[in-house]
Parts: sequence; structure tokens; C-alpha cells
Amino acid sequence: MSRPLFAPAFVSGLASTVVSALLLSACQAPAFLAGQPSASVKQAAARIAAKAQFNRVSVSIQNPQLATVPGQIVLRYKPGVAPQSRDLALQQIKLTRLRSLGNPELGLELAQVQAGISTEAALMALRNQPQIAYAEPNFVVNMPKIQPQTQAAPPQANLGIFPNDPMFRQQYAHKVSSSELGWRKSKGSEKVVIAIIDTGVDLKHPDLASKIVPGFDFVDKDDQAIDGHGHGTHCAGIAAAVTDNEVGVAGFAPNVGIMPIRVLDDNGSGSSADVAEGILWAADHGAQVISMSLGSSSFSQAKEDAVKYALNKEITLVAAMGNDGNKSKIYPAAQTGVIAVGSTDARDKRSYFSNYGTWISVTAPGSDILSTFPTYGADGLKDYGSISGTSMATPAVAGVVALIRSEFPHLKGKDVRAQLEWGTDDLGEKGYDHFYGHGRINLDKALTRRP
Repeated sequence: MSRPLFAPAFVSGLASTVVSALLLSACQAPAFLAGQPSASVKQAAARIAAKAQFNRVSVSIQNPQLATVPGQIVLRYKPGVAPQSRDLALQQIKLTRLRSLGNPELGLELAQVQAGISTEAALMALRNQPQIAYAEPNFVVNMPKIQPQTQAAPPQANLGIFPNDPMFRQQYAHKVSSSELGWRKSKGSEKVVIAIIDTGVDLKHPDLASKIVPGFDFVDKDDQAIDGHGHGTHCAGIAAAVTDNEVGVAGFAPNVGIMPIRVLDDNGSGSSADVAEGILWAADHGAQVISMSLGSSSFSQAKEDAVKYALNKEITLVAAMGNDGNKSKIYPAAQTGVIAVGSTDARDKRSYFSNYGTWISVTAPGSDILSTFPTYGADGLKDYGSISGTSMATPAVAGVVALIRSEFPHLKGKDVRAQLEWGTDDLGEKGYDHFYGHGRINLDKALTRRP
């Protein structure tokens, strides 16, 4: 079924370029991704072409009502419950196990209600079972409002180490965030990996291919997390596009790895079970930073448990606050331990669409952000383009976090967060406030050891 998800605030026209065969070959993909386009890539291209996901028309879509995936339940067993007891509990309530979420030892599972019993009745029965820690619906992840384009981003000045990426001057985010000064200290370590939990990534994009490490597709259940939407590819480029390769754009953390985790379908839709499983997989497969430009107004205990699991492994989680322009809480950004990211614009002011509140951590440029798009997109919508949203601010913060982890590899997770929040430029009211949090990211300051 179609399950609506969190998406960008708007999409503007392309910053069009032609990428030559020479440039394409200059940025080789890892061996496991090399070769001719796979059937999956061709299918993704056909889907994008058919739907033209990123169009130039401004649209406003209201958040749909809180919804759940029909008949699906996420449950967790209490520690020590034997497999036989788990099976018996499901059989008694007429549930079919679909799969374990993460390591089976966690006891977190997704189940389907059988005919003859309602989801509500099954939930009530499960909650009365002594083996069950909790049971909840599999919540739909909702799409926030899409916003119109604001203004063109101004070109930026050369501070002395100007990258040769041809679109760098159009990336105002690097100017306001002092990226060039920060890159003098670190461009990141290949040992640090950012998991992009989203719609997948264009695995052969010339600005991304050399950065890709193995990921997973929880929509199609395979190891090729190919983006059939475009949102995930855009986020990946903001975080870590290759820099100084004479192609396209520059990412905030140009030397770190990108782990594509696809939990959202080609409509940008997902569920709390998929998101939780994506977090668990990334945590178990080497990600040090997790970037999530997605969200839901519903609190999910399964997502909460996945977040805690990652935090216990000293992983830093970053998530978008939402594009409703109000105090509405969006999860997982509002969950304890997650860095909640708001958006600023080219004037260094809060983006009008950016959510705010007591749960905000930091802000980053999120209006009119130029980044990568799938190279197999619809005509006129290929390679690069601009989108606005807290979705775009989030991978910028993830990139800064990745550089902090590269520069200060011995920092614990809580200290990485403290370094990030200390290394910001104070905007709005003096000190912490509910619109900018601790401030807007400053890459140079974030890579300066705090007192």
C-alpha cells in the first residue's frame, strides 16, 4: 500500500549541467557496484520518469491524519522469552510473524493480524500477555507540507581554498557555515560513515559513487538501496558529495562514507517498523552517524528502542524537525538523544517553514539547497537540483558531525553532540532559544576543540 512519508519542503528548477562520459568514469564506483546498469536501476529510472517526482510547480500538501498500516502490529517480547513461547503467544491471538526487526535477540517483531480478529482486539490481547513488553500499531510516516521556492541563493566569495566543483559558488550554505575554513582542519576520514536513512541513493552518481559503502533496501528486501524518488540522493549529496573532483557540488564531509538505507518507497512513504529496522541495521553495520530526513507525528516505542540501541553504541543520530512552521513535534527528531535540526535561509534567518520548540538542538541551511539528484531521472530533472526543507538542513548537520568524529575520534556520543552545539553561531535571542536552538552550524568552530 502507499504509506505517506516526510518529504522536502519544495523543489525548484534544476541547476542544469551536462556530465561527460569522461567525468562519469573519473569517479568510479566500488567493485560491487560496477558494471552495466542493473534491472533495479532501470526500474527506478522508469518509475522516476513516469512520475516526475521533482517538478517545478509549487504545491501545498497538508499533513494527513495519523494512520497505521492496516493489520500490522509491532511488538517486543520481554527479555528471556523462549522462541517456543513467542510462537505460542502469536498463535493464541491469531497473528502471523512477518519478520524480526534487527537482531532476533532484541525480541522486536512485525506481525500481521489474521482474518477473524481486528487489529485493536489483537493489540489488547497482546498487551495482556505476560511475555509481551509492548505492542503498538505499525504507524505510517507522514508527509509534511511542501513549500514554494523562496529566493535564489547568492554566489559566495572565495576564501582561498575554493573547491573546483563547478556549482560550488551556488552553494551558499558553505559560506554561512564557514566550510572552507573548516576544511583546512579536516575533510573527514574514510573510516567514518554516515547512514542516510531515506528513499535510497543513486549508487552510480558521479558525485557519490566513490563514497558508497554497502547498505540495505528494506522496501524491496535486497542489498541495492537504489533511489526511485530522489530525496535520499539529494540528502546524500549535501552530507558528503565528493569535493574537488571538477563535478557538480561539494558535500559538507567530502571524505567520509555514505551508507544508503532505503526505508521509504518511491512515493516517499514508509512505516515506523521500516525506520526502526533501518536504524538497527545501520547501527550493526558500522555507521557512526545516522541522518534521517523523515518523520511522523506519532510516537513509536519501536523507533524509541532503535534510537536507544544506536545511542548505546555511541552513534550520533540527526533528524529533521518538520516543515509545518509551528511547534508540532515530529519523531524521531523529538526523541531523547536525537539531534533535532531546524532550517535557516540564505539571509541567515529561520526558514519560514521550519518547526521550532523546546526540543530543537541546532539549525543549518535548508532553504534553496543545491545538491545531487538521480542521474537516471526524468528529462530535465537529472543530476542536480534545489530543494528546501528541514530535510536538507539535517544532512548538513550530519556532515558536520562526521567531521567532528573524524577530527576527534575518541569522543563519546554525548561529547560529539556537545562539540556540535558549542561550535555554532548564535542567532536570534542570545544563547539557546526555541527557534535556532544552540545556533546555526559553523564547521570551522565545530572543528576547534572546545574549552
